Amino acid sequence: MVSNQNKFKKFLSGMTLSVMLLGMTNVQAETLEEALAYTYVANPTILSQRAYLRSVYEKITQSLSGYKPTLSGNASYGYSYTRSKSSPVFEEEESMPVSFGVSAVQPVFSGFGTSASVKAAKAQFEAERANLKNVEQSSLLSAVVAYTDVIRALAVLKLNQNNENVLYRQLEYTQDRFRVGELTKTDVAQAEARHAGAVAARISAQGDLKVAYAAYQKVIGKMPDRIFEPEVPSAKLPQTLNDALEIALKANPNVQSAKMQAKSAQSAIEVAQADYYPSVEIQASYQNMRAGAHGSADFGFGTVETGRARGEDTSVMLVMDVPLYRAGNTVSKVRESKYIAGQARININSVKRDVIRETTQAWENYQSTKASLASLEEQVKASSLALEGVRYEEQAGTRTILDVLNAEQELLDARVSVVTAKKNLIDASYQLIASMGLMTPSGLGLDIARYRKTSEQSANSSPVKKNKKG
Repeated sequence: MVSNQNKFKKFLSGMTLSVMLLGMTNVQAETLEEALAYTYVANPTILSQRAYLRSVYEKITQSLSGYKPTLSGNASYGYSYTRSKSSPVFEEEESMPVSFGVSAVQPVFSGFGTSASVKAAKAQFEAERANLKNVEQSSLLSAVVAYTDVIRALAVLKLNQNNENVLYRQLEYTQDRFRVGELTKTDVAQAEARHAGAVAARISAQGDLKVAYAAYQKVIGKMPDRIFEPEVPSAKLPQTLNDALEIALKANPNVQSAKMQAKSAQSAIEVAQADYYPSVEIQASYQNMRAGAHGSADFGFGTVETGRARGEDTSVMLVMDVPLYRAGNTVSKVRESKYIAGQARININSVKRDVIRETTQAWENYQSTKASLASLEEQVKASSLALEGVRYEEQAGTRTILDVLNAEQELLDARVSVVTAKKNLIDASYQLIASMGLMTPSGLGLDIARYRKTSEQSANSSPVKKNKKG
């Protein structure tokens, strides 16, 4: 916590953005790609979903166990005393019976239920792997937003610091002219009001920077010493909307998950239908029983002493279970599975429509943001020229101090709009990449090897061991 607070202090000092981004040569820098790579291997939301995926993989192992034999053993030891009388016979026996045995069952045919269960489990695993990809994309997209939020907050703080300095000089200039009688007290009051507003805006910008860094640390997991303004990943963007839609319908994880869910639901029908068929299995058992007993039986004509008892039982059987009537339970389960499978197939079309809408929206948002940025940059140029002209006109007496202050405010607003538009353009470009399902390490060209150790440490600290396919 202490080191993070020190990093906050570095950024919240009176240093300008250029010094903060370019002047610190002996500290660790972090590009957007590095931040995304670290997020991919260390974000707790992603790590949690990966652990869940490993638990889903165990369903495949569990379903495969239906092909394998089961082996069980039993043993018992105790004391028994029996006394009975049925005239003219009287019996009495005391013993300490001991028994042990082993039994094995090897499934031979399960009505195709085991194979269907394996297919359903594998399809469910693939669906959850697609869901993991969706979680990874969402987390990476949140990291992009957090990163660009910091970039914007830094730039806005610098603009407000510069504006505060400009308005302070304007206030001094106005006060000097008021003292020589060229301006009125109203002009001074207007300059003071604008300067006070600039101070408040600078304080608010500092607060926004703190909030942006808090969000950065939450999503990415660490505080950078300095960051760089990212560029639009133009090489990774589609050329046309049709190209984007074609990629999205194939690679979007929501579409992939819906398809695998439908495949799993179809296999569930075969699992339910397995109850229609007979099941065949081989059963083998061995049982050994001993009893160290002593007792007597009185038959009236004499007494007979009893002694130890011992027995062994060995069996191997081929057992077939044929379902004849199950009160409609199997039929109902099959119908239920078919309804669920039909719903899953319909859901594929619903998901595809959502993906088409999201991709189209992301495409149009990117295009409109790109176009508006060009207009906003022209607005900055025009506002800068207008401010320069208003200042000359004010000195010539054809404009007022209020006109100058308004022109300065318009220029500040235009510059802030440009900064915001640049941030929005970066966010929109990565949103378009995510909608196509390409917000992945391979799709973004991330170097995650340098952060893999952190990921392995996090996985080893989890009670769920990492599976190769997890």
